[in-house]
Amino acid sequence: MTEVLLRIRRRPYVMLGLLALAFAVAALTAGTAFRPWPLGGTLTWQVVTGTLLLTGMGYQWMLLRARTGGTAADVRRHYAAHRWVGVGLVLVFALHAVRFGHAWTSALALCFVAIAATGLLNREVIPYRSRWLYRAWLWLHIALSSALIPLVALHIWVALTYQ
Repeated sequence: MTEVLLRIRRRPYVMLGLLALAFAVAALTAGTAFRPWPLGGTLTWQVVTGTLLLTGMGYQWMLLRARTGGTAADVRRHYAAHRWVGVGLVLVFALHAVRFGHAWTSALALCFVAIAATGLLNREVIPYRSRWLYRAWLWLHIALSSALIPLVALHIWVALTYQ
């Protein structure tokens, strides 16, 4: 356990990610929408933060693309950015989402939180001793990310149709 705590302390993105995740879960649970200026409660705010989320989530898939067809240098470059973009996405999600919601919006929020949590449990933080455990973690992270795609598409369709 001490080893994991030391690993977390040496990786600033993990510390910031844990704080961002705690902020997001607290804001979603309390149902307190963070709106920093008068546009905060408007459709404009939701579209701006939603566009940032969609752009960031699209970029996150570049790491998988680099892993499957890129060079080792591509993977390293995208992996470094992947961590920080992921932390940023959690913060933007906390600003975008109003509450956990009901039914499929709860699934979307929980899926997003689970992706962030599994992302923070990467092998830089948790020393996976066996290859199968690492692969299980990786596939869980990718599977959750894949499950998020139709939920986000449904959310965009419903949000823009009924606004």
